[in-house]
Amino acid sequence: MSALRLDPEHAAWAELAAALVNTRPRPTDPAEKLVGLDELRRLLAACPVPAPAVTEREVGPLRELRPRLVEAFEATTTEAFADAVNPLLARSPGGWQMTASVHGGWALGPAGPQRAADWFGARAARGLAELVIAYGIERLHMCSADDCLCAVVDVSRNGARRYCSRTCANRTNVRRHRGRVSEMD
Repeated sequence: MSALRLDPEHAAWAELAAALVNTRPRPTDPAEKLVGLDELRRLLAACPVPAPAVTEREVGPLRELRPRLVEAFEATTTEAFADAVNPLLARSPGGWQMTASVHGGWALGPAGPQRAADWFGARAARGLAELVIAYGIERLHMCSADDCLCAVVDVSRNGARRYCSRTCANRTNVRRHRGRVSEMD
Protein backbone atom coordinates (compact mmCIF):
# COMPACT_ATOMS: atom_id res chain seq x y z
CA MET A 1 0.00 0.00 0.00
CA SER A 2 1.36 3.38 -0.99
CA ALA A 3 1.43 6.32 1.40
CA LEU A 4 1.89 8.60 -1.62
CA ARG A 5 -0.76 10.26 -3.70
CA LEU A 6 0.08 7.95 -6.55
CA ASP A 7 -2.43 5.84 -8.42
CA PRO A 8 -2.43 2.49 -6.54
CA GLU A 9 -2.02 0.63 -9.80
CA HIS A 10 1.14 2.58 -10.68
CA ALA A 11 2.52 1.95 -7.21
CA ALA A 12 1.72 -1.76 -7.58
CA TRP A 13 3.53 -1.95 -10.92
CA ALA A 14 6.56 -0.17 -9.46
CA GLU A 15 6.61 -2.71 -6.62
CA LEU A 16 6.27 -5.55 -9.15
CA ALA A 17 9.25 -4.15 -11.07
CA ALA A 18 11.26 -4.40 -7.83
CA ALA A 19 9.90 -7.90 -7.22
CA LEU A 20 11.09 -9.02 -10.66
CA VAL A 21 14.52 -7.42 -10.15
CA ASN A 22 14.80 -9.17 -6.80
CA THR A 23 14.37 -12.60 -8.41
CA ARG A 24 17.79 -12.28 -10.04
CA PRO A 25 20.91 -14.02 -8.74
CA ARG A 26 23.12 -11.60 -6.80
CA PRO A 27 26.54 -12.05 -5.19
CA THR A 28 24.79 -11.79 -1.82
CA ASP A 29 22.06 -14.29 -2.80
CA PRO A 30 23.23 -16.34 -5.81
CA ALA A 31 20.13 -18.52 -6.27
CA GLU A 32 17.87 -17.84 -9.27
CA LYS A 33 14.36 -17.22 -7.96
CA LEU A 34 12.51 -17.14 -11.30
CA VAL A 35 13.31 -20.74 -12.17
CA GLY A 36 10.15 -21.84 -13.93
CA LEU A 37 6.52 -21.44 -14.77
CA ASP A 38 5.29 -21.73 -11.17
CA GLU A 39 7.41 -18.78 -10.03
CA LEU A 40 6.38 -16.76 -13.09
CA ARG A 41 2.69 -17.42 -12.42
CA ARG A 42 3.12 -16.34 -8.77
CA LEU A 43 4.72 -13.08 -9.91
CA LEU A 44 2.00 -12.43 -12.48
CA ALA A 45 -0.75 -13.29 -9.97
CA ALA A 46 0.24 -10.15 -8.05
CA CYS A 47 -0.40 -7.93 -11.09
CA PRO A 48 -3.23 -5.40 -10.72
CA VAL A 49 -4.63 -6.31 -14.16
CA PRO A 50 -5.24 -9.80 -15.57
CA ALA A 51 -2.01 -11.27 -16.92
CA PRO A 52 -1.83 -13.00 -20.29
CA ALA A 53 -1.57 -16.78 -20.35
CA VAL A 54 2.05 -17.87 -20.04
CA THR A 55 4.09 -20.92 -20.89
CA GLU A 56 7.56 -22.05 -19.85
CA ARG A 57 8.92 -20.17 -22.90
CA GLU A 58 8.04 -16.85 -21.22
CA VAL A 59 10.39 -17.34 -18.25
CA GLY A 60 13.53 -16.39 -20.22
CA PRO A 61 12.11 -13.17 -21.73
CA LEU A 62 10.90 -12.05 -18.28
CA ARG A 63 14.38 -12.64 -16.86
CA GLU A 64 15.77 -10.53 -19.72
CA LEU A 65 13.82 -7.52 -18.39
CA ARG A 66 15.82 -7.50 -15.16
CA PRO A 67 19.06 -5.80 -16.35
CA ARG A 68 17.10 -2.89 -17.83
CA LEU A 69 15.06 -2.55 -14.62
CA VAL A 70 18.24 -2.71 -12.52
CA GLU A 71 19.52 0.24 -14.59
CA ALA A 72 16.35 2.14 -13.68
CA PHE A 73 16.82 1.43 -9.96
CA GLU A 74 20.50 2.39 -10.09
CA ALA A 75 19.92 5.58 -12.12
CA THR A 76 21.12 8.73 -10.37
CA THR A 77 19.45 11.19 -12.73
CA THR A 78 16.05 11.37 -14.34
CA GLU A 79 17.75 11.32 -17.74
CA ALA A 80 19.52 8.03 -16.93
CA PHE A 81 16.25 6.65 -15.60
CA ALA A 82 14.45 7.64 -18.83
CA ASP A 83 17.19 5.98 -20.88
CA ALA A 84 16.58 2.77 -18.91
CA VAL A 85 12.76 2.67 -19.05
CA ASN A 86 12.00 4.16 -22.47
CA PRO A 87 12.96 0.94 -24.33
CA LEU A 88 10.57 -0.98 -22.06
CA LEU A 89 7.79 1.55 -22.60
CA ALA A 90 8.33 1.26 -26.35
CA ARG A 91 7.80 -2.52 -26.27
CA SER A 92 4.07 -1.98 -26.65
CA PRO A 93 3.69 -1.95 -30.44
CA GLY A 94 -0.02 -1.11 -30.58
CA GLY A 95 -0.07 1.98 -28.38
CA TRP A 96 -2.12 2.19 -25.19
CA GLN A 97 -5.77 1.43 -24.46
CA MET A 98 -8.22 1.31 -21.54
CA THR A 99 -8.47 -2.18 -20.03
CA ALA A 100 -10.52 -3.64 -17.18
CA SER A 101 -8.72 -3.89 -13.83
CA VAL A 102 -8.93 -7.05 -11.70
CA HIS A 103 -10.11 -4.89 -8.79
CA GLY A 104 -12.89 -3.25 -10.82
CA GLY A 105 -12.64 -0.02 -12.72
CA TRP A 106 -10.37 0.76 -15.62
CA ALA A 107 -6.69 1.25 -16.29
CA LEU A 108 -4.55 2.48 -19.16
CA GLY A 109 -2.29 -0.18 -20.64
CA PRO A 110 -0.56 -1.34 -23.81
CA ALA A 111 -2.96 -2.41 -26.57
CA GLY A 112 -3.13 -5.67 -28.42
CA PRO A 113 -1.85 -9.15 -27.70
CA GLN A 114 1.69 -9.24 -26.41
CA ARG A 115 4.29 -11.63 -25.09
CA ALA A 116 4.22 -11.69 -21.30
CA ALA A 117 7.63 -9.99 -21.10
CA ASP A 118 6.45 -7.06 -23.25
CA TRP A 119 3.17 -6.88 -21.33
CA PHE A 120 4.93 -6.88 -17.95
CA GLY A 121 7.87 -4.70 -19.00
CA ALA A 122 5.76 -1.86 -20.41
CA ARG A 123 3.50 -1.75 -17.35
CA ALA A 124 6.35 -2.03 -14.83
CA ALA A 125 8.25 0.74 -16.63
CA ARG A 126 5.15 2.93 -16.60
CA GLY A 127 4.66 2.39 -12.86
CA LEU A 128 8.29 3.32 -12.20
CA ALA A 129 8.06 6.31 -14.55
CA GLU A 130 4.88 7.64 -12.92
CA LEU A 131 6.56 7.39 -9.50
CA VAL A 132 9.72 9.18 -10.69
CA ILE A 133 7.76 11.90 -12.50
CA ALA A 134 5.59 12.57 -9.43
CA TYR A 135 8.16 12.15 -6.63
CA GLY A 136 11.69 12.06 -8.08
CA ILE A 137 14.39 9.55 -8.84
CA GLU A 138 15.30 9.28 -5.13
CA ARG A 139 12.27 6.99 -4.63
CA LEU A 140 14.04 4.17 -6.53
CA HIS A 141 17.32 2.67 -5.40
CA MET A 142 19.07 -0.47 -4.30
CA CYS A 143 18.96 -1.58 -0.65
CA SER A 144 21.45 0.26 1.57
CA ALA A 145 22.51 -2.94 3.32
CA ASP A 146 26.02 -3.79 2.11
CA ASP A 147 25.17 -7.46 1.71
CA CYS A 148 21.79 -7.20 -0.04
CA LEU A 149 21.54 -5.52 -3.49
CA CYS A 150 17.72 -5.82 -3.69
CA ALA A 151 15.70 -3.15 -5.51
CA VAL A 152 13.67 -0.74 -3.35
CA VAL A 153 10.59 1.26 -4.34
CA ASP A 154 10.07 3.91 -1.66
CA VAL A 155 6.36 4.70 -1.44
CA SER A 156 6.60 5.93 2.16
CA ARG A 157 5.17 9.33 2.95
CA ASN A 158 8.50 10.89 3.94
CA GLY A 159 10.67 9.17 1.34
CA ALA A 160 13.13 7.88 3.94
CA ARG A 161 13.05 4.14 3.16
CA ARG A 162 16.60 2.91 2.53
CA TYR A 163 16.33 -0.84 3.03
CA CYS A 164 14.33 -3.50 1.20
CA SER A 165 13.07 -4.99 4.46
CA ARG A 166 13.19 -4.64 8.22
CA THR A 167 15.55 -7.62 8.24
CA CYS A 168 18.19 -5.66 6.29
CA ALA A 169 17.66 -2.52 8.38
CA ASN A 170 17.96 -4.46 11.65
CA ARG A 171 21.00 -6.42 10.49
CA THR A 172 22.76 -3.20 9.45
CA ASN A 173 21.90 -1.44 12.70
CA VAL A 174 23.12 -4.39 14.78
CA ARG A 175 26.43 -4.42 12.88
CA ARG A 176 26.82 -0.67 13.37
CA HIS A 177 26.08 -1.00 17.10
CA ARG A 178 28.48 -3.93 17.55
CA GLY A 179 31.17 -1.95 15.72
CA ARG A 180 30.77 0.96 18.14
CA VAL A 181 30.80 -1.36 21.16
CA SER A 182 33.97 -3.08 20.00
CA GLU A 183 35.64 0.33 19.44
CA MET A 184 34.94 1.18 23.09
CA ASP A 185 36.60 -1.99 24.35
